[in-house]
Amino acid sequence: MIKRKWWVLAALVWMVAIFFFTQLPYFTGENTGKVVKKVVVTEQQAVSPSNAAPINTNELNLVIRKTTHVIVFGILAFLLFKSLEASRVSYVLAWCLTVIYAITDEWHQSFMPGRVSAYQDVLYDSFGAFLVLLISYFIIRRKKVNHTH
Repeated sequence: MIKRKWWVLAALVWMVAIFFFTQLPYFTGENTGKVVKKVVVTEQQAVSPSNAAPINTNELNLVIRKTTHVIVFGILAFLLFKSLEASRVSYVLAWCLTVIYAITDEWHQSFMPGRVSAYQDVLYDSFGAFLVLLISYFIIRRKKVNHTH
């Protein structure tokens, strides 16, 4: 029971962190694009200034941003799963709560200056949650099988 409270607290802290970062203007696509471009250009000049193949920083920025959605909401799904692990429907409930939180996060983002709300981000968030929960399921299942043999 005490262990479960820590998972609940961790999930709540993670949700607050997501809420906090959603409010920051530094994480707009434009701002992260500038950072990615600066890093890539600096690295290219340092490694091979004359014959380096150009990197599409817009595509790289998109991949980084969407991967972040998958990871951040995957972590949230895992924390919610651990909070609800005693329930028979813990996987489904954790996924549903994560998706609901993702929807509210995008809605919240729509009110932030410089931020844009996109349903596609909810799809990435949902996929991240599903992926982490699926991996968790197989890891837990494997541990149970190994403990019975």
